[in-house]
Amino acid sequence: MKKLPCIIALLLGLSFIIFGVAHFVPAVKSLLPAPPGPNGEEAVKLTTAFFTGLAGSGYLGVIKGLEIVAGVLLIMKCTRGWGVVLSGAILFNIFFVNVLIMNIWNPIVIAMVLAGLFLAWVGRKGFCCLACCGSGECLGTCGCCNKDGSCGSGEKNSGGCCGN
Repeated sequence: MKKLPCIIALLLGLSFIIFGVAHFVPAVKSLLPAPPGPNGEEAVKLTTAFFTGLAGSGYLGVIKGLEIVAGVLLIMKCTRGWGVVLSGAILFNIFFVNVLIMNIWNPIVIAMVLAGLFLAWVGRKGFCCLACCGSGECLGTCGCCNKDGSCGSGEKNSGGCCGN
């Protein structure tokens, strides 16, 4: 059970990296299964308009770049808190585009959202260290916070960044 968060973070991180790289490298995109199409006539119109706007603006390239960064952050334990924060924002955006615009319940997207929620729940105590120490490894192996709750770097020794 102790290794489950590491396994889930690795799988989620790799999926973010693969889907992000697939945008920039057409050979990778050809290996991935095609995403399901929108469900219904209105969803087709909304999806076409939405993705036409994204593709024309270059915004999708920025998002895919952030997916790659989030995947790398998720894989490394000392930066996993930042990876959960960044990937969480991307995951919920993907989820709501699928549900509200495309009108589909994609099981892959749902599994990825559940994995992100699981990692957020498991690492919830480390989020307090993101602000003071930056690693999110509260009382962990990265030396972010001391056992008394203060930062290892001595930034906030009075109150502690872990909320003791």
